[in-house]
Amino acid sequence: MKFKYKAKKNLNEIVEGKIEGANVEGVLEELLNQGLVPISVDPVAVASVSAALNLASTSKLKAGKFGLKQLVLFTQKLYNLINSRVELLSALRLLEKNCDNRAEKQLLSEIIRDIKDGVPFSACLGKFPKYFPRLYVNIIHTGESTGKLKDALMQLLDYLRRLQDLKLKVKQALAYPIFMSVVGIGTIFVMLTFVLPRLAGMFDDFQAQLPVPTLVLLKVSGFLQSYWWALVVLITLIIFVLKITCAGKESIFSQLKYFIPLVKDIVYKQSVANFSRSLSLLLQSGVNLLSALTDAGPVIGNPVYIRQLEEVRKNISEGIPFSDALEKFKIFPDFFVQMVRVGEEGGRLDSVLADIAESYEAEIESDLKTLSSLIEPAIILVLGLVIGAMVIAMLLPIFNMNTIVGG
Repeated sequence: MKFKYKAKKNLNEIVEGKIEGANVEGVLEELLNQGLVPISVDPVAVASVSAALNLASTSKLKAGKFGLKQLVLFTQKLYNLINSRVELLSALRLLEKNCDNRAEKQLLSEIIRDIKDGVPFSACLGKFPKYFPRLYVNIIHTGESTGKLKDALMQLLDYLRRLQDLKLKVKQALAYPIFMSVVGIGTIFVMLTFVLPRLAGMFDDFQAQLPVPTLVLLKVSGFLQSYWWALVVLITLIIFVLKITCAGKESIFSQLKYFIPLVKDIVYKQSVANFSRSLSLLLQSGVNLLSALTDAGPVIGNPVYIRQLEEVRKNISEGIPFSDALEKFKIFPDFFVQMVRVGEEGGRLDSVLADIAESYEAEIESDLKTLSSLIEPAIILVLGLVIGAMVIAMLLPIFNMNTIVGG
């Protein structure tokens, strides 16, 4: 990375310039070897990092993105190489050489090309916001500026793994209920479209008035047989419209999950935990609070809260303490606000936020176990009642016929 230096060349001459070096100590040693007496040595500030995130990329890389799993793998491999004292450019070349994914290979190729042209690593990553979020780029930038890239990668790896573990636990808790729901709906569909139509012919042979539940089932069965394609088209159209309509996604998908019983508390706690963990990481890395709030905000996920956090940020820029701004907008629970106030007053906001994240992650794990123990029997009960009611409705004409014959 590049450093800007000011040094004495002789008693009356002061020179300034830029020099490449691995860290400050290495640059000082190099200046002394050149016969210069260092006055100051500072990393060249990467003013282009923020710009790189906002400017349109000149990259020819096709549209793509990293999922959380891919980002963890990339960070893990790069950390392992850097930790083994492999120089950054060589490490990236090794990753490119052993990469099977075409888009990722092209991504690494462009990053390598830019680094060779003198662009800082963090600015290279900043050109690809769909692959590397702002938080990731700024942590790397901090690591570069302080000559501690390895430590920055280790922090990111720990952070990303925690997010991945939390996401996996939520998925695992919901996997079985979702599977049971799909199987149940599939069973109902098969009964209505295949089983019931075969019984309908037998019911016609009875030449007797059918019970109301049986008639309703036959109507539904007839509709599905005749217009199943219309149902598929309607569902596909609804999904398509909601997907391409940003406002639709915000008002329905992003907000609905906060009102679903049992699920809303877990989703909310997950948002708080992710935000706390992200903000703590940024503050520990030396990012100022205003910038950290901008970078950590998107991990909350809820657009309403993200907009409110922007208002919190504006309040802080006007001189209002962080805890007071949070209390004003009621984004987070009182416990969170009070803990932040304690962290502010004690000058250890970063560690307090990490403690908050730990606390909420433990609560989420407990809530997931409770949710799983409640939702699984509930789904089985509901599906059992629905399928049982359908079976009874299909058998009612037979029972009635037996009653008539017996009478």
